[in-house]
Amino acid sequence: MATQTAKHFVSIIKNAKELDKKEKDILIRRLKNITLGKIGRKYKVSDERIRQIEEKALEKFIKKMCQLLLFD
Repeated sequence: MATQTAKHFVSIIKNAKELDKKEKDILIRRLKNITLGKIGRKYKVSDERIRQIEEKALEKFIKKMCQLLLFD
């Protein structure tokens, strides 16, 4: 991903009120191509659990973005 695009997404994620601190951190680390295993070791959980948290966070994030696009 282009550096400018990644920076833009990171700023959007950091300001997302619907995501908690862990979800934001995981999404940002994944944007920086950090592996699920490395993130899992940081949080002392399996890489599968990190994948699940990432998936749930993306669902929340995308749902909110769609609401903003449709209703603003």
